[in-house]
Amino acid sequence: MRSVEELVAAVDAAFVETGRGLDGWPDPHPDRRPLEEEYSRVTNPQRWKILAARAEAWFAAMAAAGIAEIEDAAVAWREQPRIPVDHTFRAVPLAPGAIPLVVAWNRMEGVDWPAVVLGAGDPAEVLTIVPNCACDACDSGSQDALDELDEYVLSVVTGDYRKLRQGRREITVYSKEHMGWSGFERRRMKLWKLLPGRFVGVPSAATPEMVATGYYTTKPSDFQRKPKWLRALIRAVVVKFINNGSSPKKLRRKRTRRRKVAKKVEQVLARPKRWHQLHGSPWLNDNQEHGGEVIEGIAELPDPIEGPSLTEVLAEVRDEERY
Repeated sequence: MRSVEELVAAVDAAFVETGRGLDGWPDPHPDRRPLEEEYSRVTNPQRWKILAARAEAWFAAMAAAGIAEIEDAAVAWREQPRIPVDHTFRAVPLAPGAIPLVVAWNRMEGVDWPAVVLGAGDPAEVLTIVPNCACDACDSGSQDALDELDEYVLSVVTGDYRKLRQGRREITVYSKEHMGWSGFERRRMKLWKLLPGRFVGVPSAATPEMVATGYYTTKPSDFQRKPKWLRALIRAVVVKFINNGSSPKKLRRKRTRRRKVAKKVEQVLARPKRWHQLHGSPWLNDNQEHGGEVIEGIAELPDPIEGPSLTEVLAEVRDEERY
């Protein structure tokens, strides 16, 4: 297999079998805003099993194409996912220099957040959690979730995925059109935290003597929330002067800062000196260059290991979830 298109076509064919009996669903609110009660409701959480079925289709296609070995084993995470997982599989690519793909999911029944966790590397770095939120309000239909899962899997398979870290600064690249960064902004002190107590509320640990003498502390944790009238005033100012573009000077400053940060990110990606980087070569034998070498082909498959096949293992997992 030499192209991404062929691999995706094989995944779609395998998904016909792994997704049998699982129906997709459209966007429940395509032409309206979500209702307030939908934010705290997860209807039919087991329907998200369609994501696990799509992950199984990816594994089946990878194994059939001979580009990766599928393992059902414990995985070490660099940082534990935000949700507990019950099943974890790892696809170990045979291409030299490629990094493994990790997919984990929970039972998706009787849980508040049915989801699939995607990771890359060893130890695994969490790529994303699909869906990012399973409540009815955030649901935009099954196809959006399936497309998101495919996008992150392909970022690892094609070798586009890069994770760079230096201190609190991070850069993550999924593709030429999809990347993000954090930690480049300057830390700013919120001046309202330094104002006297009559503006920010009486300190929560204040004694009557402290209130009488006007004593206050600058520790943010000792303050109560800002008064309602001040919060309402801040919201009104933001809506009036920022969101509607009535403060061009401030918007220009924001755009200038963004351009400067984007330029710094481009420089780091071009020369990631002194940055810790997670980056792998493509899985497919499409003669792409990486690390000064050209991947000419895919290593020969080793002799099959005795034991249950991938199809049998995944079938056992589905049987366990039924009971």
